Amino acid sequence: MTTLYSEQDRFNSLVEASPMPTAIYQGKEMIISAANQAMLDLWGKTDVVIGKPLIEGIPELKDQPFIGILNEVFATGETYHTKESPADLVVDGQLQTFYFTFTYKPLKNEAGETFAIINTAAHLTELVAARKQIADTQERLTFALISADIGTWDLDPIHNTVNWDARCRELFGFSRDGEIKYEDVLSCIHPDDVQLVNAAVLKAINPSNIGQYDIKYRTLSKIGQVLRWVHCKGKAYFNEDGVAYRFAGIAQDITSEIAADRREQQLLTLINNNADHMTVADMQGNVIYMNKASRLMLGVELTADVTQLSAKDFYTSEELDRVQNHIIQEIDKVKGWQGNISLVNLKTRETIPCRVSYLLIEDPATGEIIGRGATARDLRPELKAKAELEKLASIVGSSEDFCNYCDTNGNTVYINPSGRALIGISEENIPKSNLFDYHSDSSNEKIKNEILPLLFSKGRWSGELELLHQETKEIIPIHKQLYMIREEITNLPVAIAGIARDLRPELNIRKILADKNLALQSVVNELEFLANTVPSVVWTSKPDGNLDYINQRWFDQTGKGVEETLGSRWMESIHPDDFLLAKKAWEVALQTGSPYEIEFRCLDKFGNYRWYLVRAMALKDAEGNIAKWYGTNNDVHHQKELEKQKDNFLGIASHELKTPVTSLKAYAQVMESMFKRSGDFKNADLLGKMNKQVDRLTNLISDLLDVTKINSGRLQFNNAEFDFNEMVEEVIEDVQRTSFRHIIKKELSFNKTIFGDRDRICQVVTNLLTNAIKYSPDANEVVIYTKDEQDTVKVCVQDFGIGISPDLQDHVFEQFYRVSGNKEHTFPGLGLGLYISSEIVKRLGGKIWVNSVQGKGSTFGFNIPVIKE
Repeated sequence: MTTLYSEQDRFNSLVEASPMPTAIYQGKEMIISAANQAMLDLWGKTDVVIGKPLIEGIPELKDQPFIGILNEVFATGETYHTKESPADLVVDGQLQTFYFTFTYKPLKNEAGETFAIINTAAHLTELVAARKQIADTQERLTFALISADIGTWDLDPIHNTVNWDARCRELFGFSRDGEIKYEDVLSCIHPDDVQLVNAAVLKAINPSNIGQYDIKYRTLSKIGQVLRWVHCKGKAYFNEDGVAYRFAGIAQDITSEIAADRREQQLLTLINNNADHMTVADMQGNVIYMNKASRLMLGVELTADVTQLSAKDFYTSEELDRVQNHIIQEIDKVKGWQGNISLVNLKTRETIPCRVSYLLIEDPATGEIIGRGATARDLRPELKAKAELEKLASIVGSSEDFCNYCDTNGNTVYINPSGRALIGISEENIPKSNLFDYHSDSSNEKIKNEILPLLFSKGRWSGELELLHQETKEIIPIHKQLYMIREEITNLPVAIAGIARDLRPELNIRKILADKNLALQSVVNELEFLANTVPSVVWTSKPDGNLDYINQRWFDQTGKGVEETLGSRWMESIHPDDFLLAKKAWEVALQTGSPYEIEFRCLDKFGNYRWYLVRAMALKDAEGNIAKWYGTNNDVHHQKELEKQKDNFLGIASHELKTPVTSLKAYAQVMESMFKRSGDFKNADLLGKMNKQVDRLTNLISDLLDVTKINSGRLQFNNAEFDFNEMVEEVIEDVQRTSFRHIIKKELSFNKTIFGDRDRICQVVTNLLTNAIKYSPDANEVVIYTKDEQDTVKVCVQDFGIGISPDLQDHVFEQFYRVSGNKEHTFPGLGLGLYISSEIVKRLGGKIWVNSVQGKGSTFGFNIPVIKE
């Protein structure tokens, strides 16, 4: 007995020392012989239970399996161990379930008989609760992922393998079992997205980035080629060396979402590009959406945030009150509301009349009214078109032409007042009439067989027809235009419109014109006959210079045909040496409208060139525009030959006369000197006078020589730089020495050197001064002045003599022209001085002119360039 108690004490000491909850149950009655504080705390009891049977100390174990298990261990002597076993215990007055891992181990005596059971337990309630919570959480997460159609994946970047859940495998078209490599994943991605996905993965597992992964792409399963859109999100995890050892995330099937987005985008694109103006607003009038057409009409920028706008921005205050307090209350849930409303452009504040339809928008779940939609049609084009139609109707109604309108069967709908008067039909009879009633039989046949088929196929016809007067049955010739009118949407023909012009006045005019044209043609034939009888070539030209008529004389002389002459081809007959001058003169005449007069050579039918004097005058209309050119070509070849012979004669004669006159002057000077030495001054004076006459003769011969040189193109110039003022002073001094009655006054303001032929310019100034003195016999002075005009020098000589009449001023520079009249004998000479001066000035690139008043005097002037050429 002592031994037992000692053994018991030892076990009790072990129980007390055990860190785990421990208790000993004695005998078959399972008396609690020992229990440490940890076990008492676990039971929720105090030490009063020690010494009591287990079922009595812890009565809540009655219906639980523990007592039966203890009895089994006591009977068999075998240890019982269980993990995370539940037990219901009363703790803090409440029956609670706890979880334990416990052991029931039999204590045996020396005979091997079980006399007690030691119970050790580990309190795992919190662990089991945590595990259960984790399991519940995982279950909920799994359920949520499944419900959201989300799969999970876990990529091992180091070993290049991917762990997938079932949903993820399904999304990518993999079987439920088997290892998956990263390359296999890429093979299931749509070819257009592989590069994009690969780049995103490489970016995520790059340690320099934050490891985030978010991408949308398409998968294409190998089995069935099922196309899906997936949205993958994930994160990479890096070790201390910056190597991604894990890359995990989710994959969600967004195929339906993408399809919905596309449908939404398609719908929005359709709405946004709709010609109708569409808006959506909430019930307070705040704008939610506005399509492009509406933005353009109401002056809202395409990029503007319309949610910042409200109804008050697009209505006047009166119209806003009408919409908010009346129209909105009238909107039917099914039919909506339709009517006319005036909107306001946000930018221009222009008022826009619109036809508006309002619809209420309901929440599909609750049926609550959450907003209103509106479509608006801009009525401005319609109102404008209506105004135009009214204007057109007014124009048609007041038109003097026959205007009618009928259906495709010819039943008359409308005839304007002028049309009714033309065919003699009353307004009340118009609906009873048909197109074929008021056209002649021949016109009706043409309408049926020719015009109507063309109208149905081409849409229009125009030509001459005949109307039939309904009362007098008179046939009225008309020119008619018919148009097929088609329905705008279906393009089906719906009506025929016609406009007709009464041709009777026109036909009368045509007859009158025909008679006049016949008479005119007769006159033209007579004029053409007359033109062909004159010896000259007669021609006419259009304003642009192209010949449109030439008489027969030209063809007889040149042997060329009409096609080789008319237009501008007549120039092909001009001598090459005369061509440029003739062409330039013709162009100047065309541009200025001034008369055309020139001499040039033309090729005749024998291959010879003959000289022609060509003159043309422009016929101008009331506004001064050229309507026609009329010209003649006169053959002056014979005269030119005579002039050439004359020039040759004068050249030879003047040259031959010069030698004896020079000798005669020398003899006269010698004899004058001899008589003076002998004292015979009377004869010496006579010889002096003879010497002066010889000088005059020498000047006349020199003039004749200059003329022949000019006409033959042999007048030579020796250009050099000289002092112009000095030259003029010398001329004045020489002329003044021979003129005793006239004082030469000078006003010389040009003090430069010029480049030219000094002797020839001196000859011009001398001619002008001597002429001024000669033709002012009753005056006592002449004036010469020079002026600097930048690039030219101007010289003028003024006299106060007999003057020149206006009709003769254009002739003073002609060859052999002299002043005629009762004083002709007073002014001797050949009339060559001014002609020679004019030619010298022209050849020096200058201009010569005269201003004169008959009886008061004349001013001759010229200018020449001062710049070296």
